[in-house]
Amino acid sequence: MTTFSAVSSTAERLDCLLLADGAQARCEGNLRDTVVQLRSEIDLIEIKLVAVEHGNNKISQDAKKKITQLAYDIEGSVESYARDSRRKLGGGLFQCVFKARSLRKDIHTFRRRIDKLKKINITRNSNTNSNSLSAAVEPPPPPPQSADNEVGLMKLLLGDESKLSVVALCGIGGMGKTTLAQSVYNNPLVSEHFDISTWASVGNSFQASGILEGILSSLVPAHELCGMQLVEQLFKILKGRRYLLVLDGLSYSEDWDAIRSAFRNDNNGSRIVITTPSMDMAHRLTTNVLQMQRLNEDESWELFKLRSGLLDDPGMQVNPDIETIGRTIASYCGGLPLALTVIGSTLRMKNLENLKEMSSILSGDLNLQDRESALSLSYNHLPLHLKPCFLYLGNFPKDEDIPVEKLYLLWMAEGLISTRALNNRTQMEVAEVYLSQLVDRGLVSVVNNGVSAPTRFISCHLHDVLHDLCISKGKQEDFVQVIDFRHQDKIRSSSRRLAIYLNEFEGTNNYVLLNIRNARHIRTMLFYDKDDESVTWTRKVPGLTEFQGTRVLDFDGVDFRVKKLPRGIHKLIYLRHLSFQGCYLHVFPSSFSNFPFLETLDLRVRVSCLMAIPNVLWKISSLRHLYFPLAFRVDTNDKLKLYTLKKLQVLENFNGELCDANDLLQLEKLQILTGVVQSNTDLKNIISCMNSNKFLRHSSLEVKYFYSGSKERRSIVASLLECNSLQNLDFEGYLGVIPRHGSNSFGNFTSMVFNGSKFSEDPMPMLGKFPNLRSLVLCKDAFVGKKLVCSEPDHFLRLESLKLATLWYLEQWEVEEASMPSLTSITIERCNKLEALPIGLSKIPTLQTLVIGSMPGEFQDKVKKMIQGQQHLDNQKLLVSFY
Repeated sequence: MTTFSAVSSTAERLDCLLLADGAQARCEGNLRDTVVQLRSEIDLIEIKLVAVEHGNNKISQDAKKKITQLAYDIEGSVESYARDSRRKLGGGLFQCVFKARSLRKDIHTFRRRIDKLKKINITRNSNTNSNSLSAAVEPPPPPPQSADNEVGLMKLLLGDESKLSVVALCGIGGMGKTTLAQSVYNNPLVSEHFDISTWASVGNSFQASGILEGILSSLVPAHELCGMQLVEQLFKILKGRRYLLVLDGLSYSEDWDAIRSAFRNDNNGSRIVITTPSMDMAHRLTTNVLQMQRLNEDESWELFKLRSGLLDDPGMQVNPDIETIGRTIASYCGGLPLALTVIGSTLRMKNLENLKEMSSILSGDLNLQDRESALSLSYNHLPLHLKPCFLYLGNFPKDEDIPVEKLYLLWMAEGLISTRALNNRTQMEVAEVYLSQLVDRGLVSVVNNGVSAPTRFISCHLHDVLHDLCISKGKQEDFVQVIDFRHQDKIRSSSRRLAIYLNEFEGTNNYVLLNIRNARHIRTMLFYDKDDESVTWTRKVPGLTEFQGTRVLDFDGVDFRVKKLPRGIHKLIYLRHLSFQGCYLHVFPSSFSNFPFLETLDLRVRVSCLMAIPNVLWKISSLRHLYFPLAFRVDTNDKLKLYTLKKLQVLENFNGELCDANDLLQLEKLQILTGVVQSNTDLKNIISCMNSNKFLRHSSLEVKYFYSGSKERRSIVASLLECNSLQNLDFEGYLGVIPRHGSNSFGNFTSMVFNGSKFSEDPMPMLGKFPNLRSLVLCKDAFVGKKLVCSEPDHFLRLESLKLATLWYLEQWEVEEASMPSLTSITIERCNKLEALPIGLSKIPTLQTLVIGSMPGEFQDKVKKMIQGQQHLDNQKLLVSFY
């Protein structure tokens, strides 16, 4: 798999740099013919690897290593030629000839090595391991829970016992502890029983302060947090309230001891649920222990049927032959819900022959009762393009959510997203398809993104058992190595990818990285520092001068306030991906503008860090993805120049005060644009960019301090509201009225915020006409009239979320039946003159949450009275919260 991804990536690199139209160092004449011949040889290797993967043959590990090394050597030679071709030709014609001759000589050597590889014997694989099982199209339904387990947990949570009690769900990984806890946590009866419900994922990298801060932030708005000790603050907030807390993944009693004093016992029926793999720890903490049991034969079969799609047509009877084989497969999973889910999802919508094939494979595995052996089969049956994508998830720290945008960028930088699979889609879109296919197979869980975002998902999560599988398979295939300095002082792996957890080598040799063998062969270095107990990064990172083959360098959460950046980064001339996301870095070094192949630059440092950026970004003409910090500064009076970044596809956090908005008109390949502007001229330029760019598919804009006091300014806003490529608009400033649309066009807005707009007329009739609007916020005197009316049945058809905040003059709000038919969430905050909620809200069947914040007591009493009993509100699932 590692070999295939290396060969595939090298083939695409040849096309990108030497052969394609507009290539960075396009070859012509005889040299081009030589490169084309090499490209054909690589194609043959790729075809043979695919045939081996799908057939019954295999090649030795030694042969795989030689092919992998060959692929990377070819890539290195090609990139070296392309880099030299970019430089000023000080040597004139002689230098050009010399470079071409050097490349031709390298290619001749590569073809000799390929000839030797052709003589490698391909042997018959005794264990047939076909990969003919293709991707599922539809995501599988959620797994059912054991009725006994769910009922038992519900009784413990809703019972009459008044004192605070702890309930422990215990069992090995893959038994369904978290799934059971989630099912009960989301049960309406449980939600209504407790005043407060909160969930915290603990994991192996336990940090007491991080857990407590996470719980606090879920209970109160961030601005209400003060400098008190976290334990005292949480203790105060929970006073007098019946609360439910779930601590998912608690493994050590010491971790519980570090936070238990924050949870008070007011003898009001509060409960704490802990999921843990440790039976000893569970019994030390509580007598209320639910031991998760393996599923019996019938339960295993029912879950397998559900996951494999055999129940998709309720009216269809399962073929007896399929049931016989299916029950056999289910029995091999040893009653483990996770194994049943993953293998069932792998076989989703497959025919009898596919089931027979899987049964044959399973029956030949003597160790199948081992959960990892069962799960390994699902990995083995992944298509070739998904295997490296799945293994890459093992780079990320265990039990942590993985931001999908970061994951996609890393996949792309590693060459794991094939440009040959685009079919008029972007690489980001293909990456999302790949992740969806992993989700369909039950290997990854995801969190959907908000109302409007460039990606469908916001994060993904890997079960700890599957994370272990990624690590073990990654080691077997030399794909990745996770560095844990607590247990090693020298890296002996032949892996070319290193994931380095900086917060895990307390008391060890700080210079351990200097001992890495063959540093020039390392292609990826991912640094993670999540030590929330320390405000500075106290470990020494050595120089990276020796790591000149590095293509991906990613710092995540590293604090550079005390320790400087590792020396030698500017010498990593082959870098494609450089990220400082979540770091503390005050200054972006000018020397980092000399990377000829850099495609992704992520400068999204911590919000509290104000980064200084010199005017050098225009030099990195190869950039495709540029992420500015949320807040940054420029040392000179000149704005940052971006006009040379002709390949740029993603530009986020653009600031019109610090960057030249006129340059946006030169970025004709932009696909995603987010930013903030203030001046009329900048806003005009951005509107022109959005209207003229045929590739732009998503944009978000924050307009600040705008004053629409003239006809010209109102016309600018009217043009803004007609932009079809603008999805999210956050508008701050005076408008008075919503400018009328001369073209009768209402754009593609999905999210709109109006702040301080001072609409004198009811804006709802106009805003309701935006057909795709899903989220609307009116705040800080966005409306200065007394009455809002939502009455038209064809308005706000897709609106899901509505927030009215600090509308000091609002007294009445009317909602007619059939208006806002998709609304799920309403927030009312600091509208002190508002008399009552509209009765029409009771006619919206989709409404799920109602949040009342800082409203007068009289208004709150009316709301409570309104929701009591079904005679006033038909929706039993409505959750109401006050703060």
